[in-house]
Parts: sequence; structure tokens; C-alpha cells
Amino acid sequence: MALVSLTASAQFYTGMEGLIHVPTADMDSVLSARLGAHYMNKEFTPARFALDGKKYNTASIFMSVTPFKWIQLGYTQTLFRSHKNQNKSEKTGYYTKDRYFSLRIQPIRERKWWPSVVLGGNDVWGQSDGESQSFYFRNFYVALSKHYELYGNIIGAHVAYRHWKRDYNSKWNGPVGGLTFQPSFARELRLIGEYDGDGVNVGADYLLFRRVMVQAALHHGHYFNAGGCFYWDLDGMARKVKDKVKKKNESR
Repeated sequence: MALVSLTASAQFYTGMEGLIHVPTADMDSVLSARLGAHYMNKEFTPARFALDGKKYNTASIFMSVTPFKWIQLGYTQTLFRSHKNQNKSEKTGYYTKDRYFSLRIQPIRERKWWPSVVLGGNDVWGQSDGESQSFYFRNFYVALSKHYELYGNIIGAHVAYRHWKRDYNSKWNGPVGGLTFQPSFARELRLIGEYDGDGVNVGADYLLFRRVMVQAALHHGHYFNAGGCFYWDLDGMARKVKDKVKKKNESR
């Protein structure tokens, strides 16, 4: 079966390639970049993402780039709710941020008879400053993805094995995975269903005008999460400019 081209997709709370909460082995095109934000329901975040014992809704801001076809790099800031001063006055707000880097490496690309393979992780760099003070999102994984074309539609099968640094995130350890469906009449649309180790999430993302990506999802079928980003295919843009210059020169 011939390989088919895929639209850009993302795991929006990190800005990296993936489903909703589950990573995949898909990769962006070379020299592509993203800049965006994601709203996270409190049921979506790690257990220690709480203030005075109470969890809260938050949001992340991210940027990522794929400098080569085999590697993707990302940086994420997640808003952290805290007291305005050390005296723990009643006034609270999103005064601090949890920052981390993400990395994905693809040693094997998808071909006719085998899936793509990615080794990756989030919060991959930095030192701990205490059990409850860092590495909220640190996890490492190996992921496999394979796509099939059926009557012009694209079905993606994705599995991964993931390990989280903190024990309070252990509910997401082990095998995870999901399915994606891109209909032939709307290739920019991707329907998603996944198992994240703790429950089933469903959602969809869409690429608008080749530049804006949006995603909406229900965590465990109940809790709303959503995000969006600007997407740049820098290599494709450079090729278009080069072709325009070439045609202009040929017309002279």
C-alpha cells in the first residue's frame, strides 16, 4: 500500500506530535514550527498540580520545532496557581509557571511493511528541587504508529509504552494507545479516540488555512480541554518562494 501524506497534528498540552494525552510516532515535516496554548481541565493535570490540597483548571503555552525529519524539540510553560506572597494570604492567582523541555527522536520511519518508531519524553532536562516541587510532567516513552488508507480515508493506529517520573502520575504508566480517522472529504480533520492508562479520551483537531490548528477533547468523556496554535511549514514556504523566483526569472 502506498504511503499517504498526513496533515499536521499535535498533542496540544505539550505542543508536540501526538493524540490528546498519548504520544505517537508521527513526526512533523522538516522545518515546521508551532506556537500555541492549551486549556487543561483540573482532571487532566497531575495530582500534585494543586493549591492548598485543591486541584484547579490551568493552561499551557508552548512552542516546538522540527529542525530535521528525525527530531522534534519543544518548550512548554504551564500556569501554576500560588499565593501572591509567602504569608499565604487569601489572594491567589497564576503567579508562577512550571517550565519544561520535550524531545522526540524517530529512528525508524513508517514504510509499507512496518510502523514508525519514536523515542521521546517530556520534562527531559533539569534537576529536582524536591519530591513535590518539580518534574510534574516528566515521562519517557517509546511509541509506534502505522497508517492505512481505506477508500480514501486514513486510519491511524498508535501504541506506546510510557513511564512517569513521579509516583502520583503512575496511573498513566504502562501501555497506552489510540486510533485516528481522517475522512477523505476533509483530510484536515482528525477524529481521535485514545486510552491514556487511566481512561478513554475522545476529541478532534483541525488544520485551518494551513496555518491554524485547533483541538477540542473530552477527558474521560466528561471534562473539556481545548487548544490552538499557529503552524508554520517553513520548508514548504521556502520552496514556494524559490519556485516563484524561478518562474519570474524564466519569464524574463
